[in-house]
Amino acid sequence: MRPNPVDPVRALVALGSNLGDRAARLHEALARLGAVPGIRVLRSSSFREYAFVGDGPQQGPFLNAVAELEVRLAPEALLGVFKELERAAGRILPAQRNHPRPLDLDLLTFGAERLDMAGLVVPHPRLHERAFVTEPLAELGIAAASIPNTVRPRLVRDPREFAELCTSWTAGGCTVGLVPTMGALHQGHASLLRRARSECTRVAATIFVNPLQFGPREDLAAYPRDLEGDLRLCAAEGVDAVFAPEVQQMYDPGFCSHVAVGAAAEGMEGAARPGHFGGVATVVARLFAIARPHRAYFGQKDAQQLAVILRMNRDLGFPIEVVRCATVREPDGLAMSSRNVYLGSADRKAATVIHRSLRAAQAAFAAGTRDRDRLVALVRDTIGAEPRATIDYVELRSEPELLPLPPGPVEDGRMLVTARFTDGVRPVRLLDNMGLRHD
Repeated sequence: MRPNPVDPVRALVALGSNLGDRAARLHEALARLGAVPGIRVLRSSSFREYAFVGDGPQQGPFLNAVAELEVRLAPEALLGVFKELERAAGRILPAQRNHPRPLDLDLLTFGAERLDMAGLVVPHPRLHERAFVTEPLAELGIAAASIPNTVRPRLVRDPREFAELCTSWTAGGCTVGLVPTMGALHQGHASLLRRARSECTRVAATIFVNPLQFGPREDLAAYPRDLEGDLRLCAAEGVDAVFAPEVQQMYDPGFCSHVAVGAAAEGMEGAARPGHFGGVATVVARLFAIARPHRAYFGQKDAQQLAVILRMNRDLGFPIEVVRCATVREPDGLAMSSRNVYLGSADRKAATVIHRSLRAAQAAFAAGTRDRDRLVALVRDTIGAEPRATIDYVELRSEPELLPLPPGPVEDGRMLVTARFTDGVRPVRLLDNMGLRHD
């Protein structure tokens, strides 16, 4: 429970400056802090010089210190005091990341509290990594190891805990981005995480191999799993939390509420994998209900799945923006997929025919070909010339709903392809798609 703001709390603050008279700015900041009602400066480390750390522009060294305060303010109010002192010292806020600054004040700890809100994470998530913090702390007799390490991403297994975390982010003024996945993450997933990171103040990835979207002849147990590797990728992309529940946590023994899907799920993958999209819609609706994010990010590669989710999101009235993200490809054009690891070496080379066929249709459309069947035939013929590929389907559908287009001329559309390859660890079905006007 949060302490009453009138009760004294010990807080640690890091101070830094690399513009102007650095020592004078730190002395003035400590004096002004001590003059604020509700704040008492108990002690400060000596001022130490450190080289700039970070990826910002080239700049001079910092003078740094750590001070211990006795505070009778709420942490948000203390942060407001810091911002006012930074402005008074000449810092322009909001500040550009990792740029020179006349004064920088960071709240490291606030009693024993753990806070995670927009603009304020306590304990500070990087205090253990910075010598300009750990060494002044040691001078004050405080071991950095004694302060809880705010590890990112935070791994969450329990749906209730994940819901509470996302709710706390929203209550703290954060914009929450959700990236649902089944794990075995690759650079295609990383692109979704980066997009979410650029648009949201908190990003959560979900890793859950959903049994509801696997048919009776599909090997659920064989789906690739690598939670340790997934967590490393999420950490590299700045993900704040990873939700990785067990099946029984997502679907208890009495679970019986399934989402029905309509026209967007008909044909193509819907025909090849009966019940698949009902399972997809059900798990995504459950994740939306648990996390209640502001935005959710999905790749264009699984175009029919994206159409189903967009329809479900509208029909059920979730106040969530579903963000469509471009397909990420290997240098030779093959769409990135968790299934690619199962391709044999010869099939891996042959699989590039899918991308070539889609590019051929796009080029033909740009050159004036408008007949639906001629465009579809071009893709079929291109893939058919590769003996290692077996076509499941080639279809030209409307944008963005992916509804069937009638025979005759088309003004736009998206070509969707699935082909099978069998010369590997196991048979592989590869999906890809491309807009006629743009990818």
